[in-house]
This record gives sequence, structure tokens and C-alpha cells, in this order.
Amino acid sequence: MSQPKHIPAKPLFALSAIIWLLAPATQSLFRGGPEALSPLVAPCTLGERIFSSAFVILEHMSWWLWPFGRDWVLRPLNPHGLFAINLLFWLIIVLMLRHAWRLRRYNPWVVGGLSWSILWLVPFSGLVPTGWQPFSERYLIVAGMGLAVMLASLILQCGALARRSRTPPGWKQLYTVVTLVLIAWIIGLVIEDGVRWSRSPYERVVYSARTNTGNAPAVAEQARMEAERGNLTKAEELVLQAERAAPWYREIPYIKIDILLQRGEVEAAQHYIRKILAEYPNEVRAKTKLARTLQ
Repeated sequence: MSQPKHIPAKPLFALSAIIWLLAPATQSLFRGGPEALSPLVAPCTLGERIFSSAFVILEHMSWWLWPFGRDWVLRPLNPHGLFAINLLFWLIIVLMLRHAWRLRRYNPWVVGGLSWSILWLVPFSGLVPTGWQPFSERYLIVAGMGLAVMLASLILQCGALARRSRTPPGWKQLYTVVTLVLIAWIIGLVIEDGVRWSRSPYERVVYSARTNTGNAPAVAEQARMEAERGNLTKAEELVLQAERAAPWYREIPYIKIDILLQRGEVEAAQHYIRKILAEYPNEVRAKTKLARTLQ
């Protein structure tokens, strides 16, 4: 790559702001989404959380850059199951930073934006307890600023190189193609986001359960929705499927309780409620459900 001219700050930050505002993660602020009622992280040690943090960081960044065909409705994290391949995720982060650092003479905004994103995602990678949801678009609001700056700098740099008179004709064409591809990519992010949010809550949950392998919480939520629609047989099949995949997920007993209550099996429902209270004596939801069944 030829030595480029200095990228002016004003157009860089203006274009970065446009990209950031159009990004699906930013748009999620104005749309809302499902909240987890139970922890979505499987029981694990601090060491497992630290070792899987590279995977969590990369998944957030890849979703910002490639959300196509994906939805994060109630997506879980099982650090124990990822333990064997986490070295690969750490290697990818190291290589990304290494190559970005080598490009610093040509475009320092690449290493700056990438480093900003990674540093902002570290607290949400499992190192620090941040709540029940290991994956969320909200975690990308600030981190996405770095990725937006990185994309904007590449667009402006390739555009400037394509217009520069000293650039060889073949390279001019290459830089023009790269610029157009990056712009088309951003437009694609906006279109994908519109398609995703055009789905109803039920369609989003079903889509997430089908496309994200091992998303037991999404399957469990679909079971809850099927029960609310009166499809009790389908709901029972789904909740058993979710339980086999993630027996640790605390929402499964509540869904079983709801199904049993709809079937009129109050005593069986009370059995599950008492099991929850035996393990979690201060569980307000369980106490409330038990009180209602005793009325």
C-alpha cells in the first residue's frame, strides 16, 4: 500500500458518526429487545470465564461487522464447552492486533479503532460480572465507535488513493472496488437490521432457536410462547429439548410450571415450585406462583 495523505479529522469523524448511527447495535437502543429472566451463563469457574473472554469479544465484534442471518435473542454462553478451542480465539485476537499495528504507518486509525473496541469489550467478556446476558447489542454501543472509525478511515483512505494521480491504474481500480465494497457493506448492515426487526417477537425467537446452535434459552422461550398460544404438546417437546441441551438454565422449571398450570395439574406445578424454593429460598417469582396456586 502506498503512503497515503493524512486523513482529515473532520470528514473522518463525520463519516464515523454516520456509520455508528446506522449500525444495528446502535439502532437497538431505539427498538428494545427481550430481557433475560434467568442467567444465560452456564455455571463455570473464574478461570473458564477468563479463558473464554476472547471468544466473547470476537463474537461481539463479528456481530457488529457481520450480523447477516444472526439474532442474539437470549443467546447463552457455556465457557466449559468452549475450553478446548479458546486458544484459537486468543490467537485470532493477537493476529488482528499484530497486523493492525503493522499498518499504523499507513492508517493509525485501524489499530486505534480496533484497540478501542477490544478494550471496551473486555469488561463484558466475562472478566467482570455484568449481569445475566453474556451477549448483548448494548455492549457494542461504545465499542462500536472504534469499529466505525476503523471502517470510515479505510473508506476515506482507499478513496483518496483511488483519486491520487500518482497511483498506478491497476491500483486505482483496486482501491475504487474496495471503497465501493465497504460502502455496500454498510448499506447491507442497514438492510439486514431492518429485516431482522421486521419480524414479530415470536418469529425472532423461533429464528434464533433455529439458526444459533445450542441456543437452549431461545428454545425454552419458544416453548413458553407456544404454551401461551395453547400449543401445549409442542411446548412440552421444546422444553424437554431445552432441558437436555442446558439443564442448568433456571427458566426451564418455570416454563414447566406454566404448562402444568394450563393443563390443570396444580399439584405437579406446586412440586416444581417447591423444588425451586428449596434451592433458592428467596426467589420472589416462585413464592408468588406458589401463593397463587394455594388460593
